[in-house]
Amino acid sequence: MRLVLLALLPALVAGGATATEPYSHAEWTAVLARFVDEQGWVDYDGLARDRERLDRYLLSLERASPDSRPELFPTRDHALAYWINAYNAMTFRGVLARGPERESVWGDGLLGIGFFTRRDVVLGGERTSLKALEDEIVRERFRDPRVHAALNCASRGCPRLPRAAFEGATLDGELDAAMRELVGEERNVAIEPAARRVTLSRIFDWFADDFLDFERRSGSPRPSVVGYVNRYLPPAARIPADFVVRFRPYDKRINARRPAAGTTP
Repeated sequence: MRLVLLALLPALVAGGATATEPYSHAEWTAVLARFVDEQGWVDYDGLARDRERLDRYLLSLERASPDSRPELFPTRDHALAYWINAYNAMTFRGVLARGPERESVWGDGLLGIGFFTRRDVVLGGERTSLKALEDEIVRERFRDPRVHAALNCASRGCPRLPRAAFEGATLDGELDAAMRELVGEERNVAIEPAARRVTLSRIFDWFADDFLDFERRSGSPRPSVVGYVNRYLPPAARIPADFVVRFRPYDKRINARRPAAGTTP
């Protein structure tokens, strides 16, 4: 018996050392690095011609999720990173299914939201839609308004699409950086001191409840969207509370990479 146990010891040790690895987003990172440029514009035409890695990642999303395989997601941040990446990747799939799209994904259905409500996506074996994924999972479960700096709906008004997947192990810092970048761009936060006015991205209007909820939970005595934005601005650039707030029209044009000079769009 002792000899049998000694013989099995290496295998037992190895088995203990090879615990289930966290879910991998390596394929998604490879897609982003190849087909997204530094400005966040996407080469959908190139991706349509060479989509093998994207399809492998989409298949992995369909087979496993934090709901169906929780052992692959050791922390809350690992789960949230999955849902954010899944939203962005399934948006790519929807764009390619349209041709790829040349104008905007907002042209489907009433109010232009058919792309987000009528196209089925499967995650971990469960059927849903992009809108349900955003509202019922990402927003309701996690209540972290920084996700609005990470979710990308294939439009120019969206936050810049990064060239790497979000990762659970580093997600907190990645979301902070994404929100700082979002509010640091004039297209999203344009301050006019002389007019005592600030113009914000429509994101801060559509999802105002998320930002206000965070401010209340953080103990702010006067919760406001401007108060949330100020959390991510340098002290010298923060917006006075009495500034008039306006919201910029959302740019719904496709976030496709602009063709190089001399090429056919």
